[in-house]
Amino acid sequence: MIEKKVVLSGIRATGSLHLGNYLGAMKYFVKLSKDEKNSCYFFIANLHTLTTRINPDDILRDLKEIVLTYISIGIDPESSVIFAQSSVPETSELNWLLACLTSVAELEKMPHFKEKKDMKEILHETVNVGLLTYPVLMAADILGPLANKVPVGEDQHPHVELARDLARRFNALYGETFPVPELLEGEAIRVPGLDGKGKMGKSNQNTIDLMDSPEEVLKKIGKAVTDTARVRKSDAGNPLNCGLYTLHQLLSSDGELMEVYAGCTSAQMGCVDCKKILVENINQLLAPIQVKRFELNEKGSKYALEVLHEGGKRARKKIVATVENVKEKMGVPLY
Repeated sequence: MIEKKVVLSGIRATGSLHLGNYLGAMKYFVKLSKDEKNSCYFFIANLHTLTTRINPDDILRDLKEIVLTYISIGIDPESSVIFAQSSVPETSELNWLLACLTSVAELEKMPHFKEKKDMKEILHETVNVGLLTYPVLMAADILGPLANKVPVGEDQHPHVELARDLARRFNALYGETFPVPELLEGEAIRVPGLDGKGKMGKSNQNTIDLMDSPEEVLKKIGKAVTDTARVRKSDAGNPLNCGLYTLHQLLSSDGELMEVYAGCTSAQMGCVDCKKILVENINQLLAPIQVKRFELNEKGSKYALEVLHEGGKRARKKIVATVENVKEKMGVPLY
């Protein structure tokens, strides 16, 4: 019997999930979960969330929403483990053990820390220690279940590289313990935001949420920024300078893509008609996800908590064994 590969990835509990989450990572989660060669663990990183959010009601609400969205996009909680980071306290213990093998210099040069630190300072907010040690906790998330494969978005690549380094470092010091996790970057997609200023993200308020109605999608796409050099319909545009064209590449058929490209570059198609095609394709993608989500509502609000409870038990069983082994090797066992 071939041993299954452990796949692990997570999403922070920071609001409604959006098209960027789905196209950038979650669509790939579903594909991985349906491969019988994989044993998949998908978690909600509610401990990571505390680095930028402090309202417990918001975190609890978003936690349940993400669980239901995971299931709505096609992840089966019976065959995959869906759990909350906080359900496995041993992950926090592993975080400390790994932190003792990590230098401050490694953490200070992380792009995530520098970006968040600068933003906090601009807003005159406290730069908490969690922002600095965030990558070590992520390494604990990955190494705890002995993950072999880690599908993450482009911005998380440096954190996975740290996890790989820590796995090698621990193995060299204490003997072979962790597999060196493989970064699954081939499917990682950077989805542009509707404001034309970068990637789609909740904090940027430039998203199409997975639960947006057709009317909301139409309104948002209607206001979305296109090629700023194209002022009038009679001006020829450059699709490569338009974030919506990237969305077309992710959502539209080959025929539609050719039509949009040719129409834009020849000034035969205006942005309004281009957007109409995109709106139709977005709504077509979202419709079955929303139908499934509404079906889950009929199971009641306790359903998400039941999934988290069972998933937490399954995840903890595996991670506890890893942490006990690590503590024994480091000379700090449970007495």
